[in-house]
Amino acid sequence: MTASIWAAVKLALGSGKVIVIIPFSAFINESKGLYYKAFTLISNNYKVSRILDTTPFVSYFIDNVLTKLQKMAEPTNALKKFNNLLQTGEITAKEKDLFHYVLSAYGTHEFSTKQLEKDYKNVAYATIRNFVLKLESKGILSSQKYGSRVRYRLQ
Repeated sequence: MTASIWAAVKLALGSGKVIVIIPFSAFINESKGLYYKAFTLISNNYKVSRILDTTPFVSYFIDNVLTKLQKMAEPTNALKKFNNLLQTGEITAKEKDLFHYVLSAYGTHEFSTKQLEKDYKNVAYATIRNFVLKLESKGILSSQKYGSRVRYRLQ
């Protein structure tokens, strides 16, 4: 149910414009209990009053999604660096597509190479591995080790 809630943010970079798709579902997944509690409250109130009052959901959405969205750092520095690499020809068409997918699917949230391979589906693991290592070396992605696993995020 939550996977289809998105926001589009248009950022102007250099001569081009980039649209960043921010998945609200990432914020909602962090507070699923409160999300379902709001809908349960709406349903229970409707049973009693026969009036559909969505105030609990609006309150939930403001507190747990919009507030966090406003606090979220936009990845403008990473976008500028990527745009420069694109203009100098250091980024391939496949890497450009992968980068835009990372922006739209994960935003500033962490992801793993396996997760990206599973979600993107059109590319081999070796390509994804080379992609994240290249962008990490260019300062666009940062990595965090969790035992033997590594997760990446936009800087």
